[in-house]
Amino acid sequence: MRLTLLLVALLLPSAVAQTTPDALAGALQTAARAGNAAAYRELLHADGTFAVEGANFAADLGRVPQPTVTYQFSDVEATGTEAHAQLNLSWERQPGQVSQSELPVTLQKVGGVWRYAGEALTLLPTDGFSLYVLSQPNLRLRTRAANVGALLPGAAAHVQDVLGLNVPATATVKVYPNPATLSASVALSLKPVGGWNEPGEAIKLVLPQDDDPRLNLLRVLSHEFTHLSVSAAAGPGRDKRIPWWLHEGLADFVARAYWPPDSLASEQRRVAGYAQKDWVPLAELADFNAVPENQWNHVYGQGLGLVEFLAATKGEEAPMQLALAFAQTGNADDAARALDFAFFAALETAARAWLAARQG
Repeated sequence: MRLTLLLVALLLPSAVAQTTPDALAGALQTAARAGNAAAYRELLHADGTFAVEGANFAADLGRVPQPTVTYQFSDVEATGTEAHAQLNLSWERQPGQVSQSELPVTLQKVGGVWRYAGEALTLLPTDGFSLYVLSQPNLRLRTRAANVGALLPGAAAHVQDVLGLNVPATATVKVYPNPATLSASVALSLKPVGGWNEPGEAIKLVLPQDDDPRLNLLRVLSHEFTHLSVSAAAGPGRDKRIPWWLHEGLADFVARAYWPPDSLASEQRRVAGYAQKDWVPLAELADFNAVPENQWNHVYGQGLGLVEFLAATKGEEAPMQLALAFAQTGNADDAARALDFAFFAALETAARAWLAARQG
């Protein structure tokens, strides 16, 4: 009888034990430490703010387990089958690099079992698109986040002016107080970033800390709006065929209008140096999950450089023409032929020579 009961317990879904929020926190921690993506997904609620992001978050844990992460819920307030709490996370993203985050979250109880539903958000009024801020007692954060709403139409119009793309009317922007909190809602392996977007997900951005954040916000918004618009133009699933360096090159090509005055010239000098002696083959910069962090600067710099090369030598429409050709074929040589290059290596060689000769 004892053996039978043990076998039944082993065969039952792991979620049956999550009858309290503390038990759910323990189960999330166990799955994250083991890098068990399937077990992590089982602990998520089917709806809520984490419904889309959760699958990608779990997949990241499968690629990069977090053996030191700790999960703890505090200030739990339960009403019936819903609870609001503070998720306190601590993890060592890389050896010796500890990140900490406090994230207001929602839990949902289904059949007596608690599941994680993602961050708790407050909708802010805006003339266009949807804007959310974390639901926490931080009036300054909410006040500053509300100012983002006035910038959304301008950032979207700039994307249309540069690339001829309309930002989808369903675009959603979520505001976070710092990079660690953003990472806690995206991927624990993510290096600190000021903005984030994946196809099907909301745009997430960190509020700049300077007194006049307008240009910084427009830079991040136009960059992330470009990602969203390029993905929409490519079509579901086909956006993944566009290499990462081209996604980032297009986004920075749009956002550079809001860079500080000396930044563009500095970037051009840096990329000229890459082209002269430190170029990383673009084929090695195509997959976000495969590019080491010490090559991220090459992704952004070389990507922007190639987009600038195409715009200057083939016309302003050429960069998007290349992106859509990648989305259509998924083949670099075929994409290059859409711009009258014999094969992709010829395009890359020509771009590298042009960039090496350019002075910022």
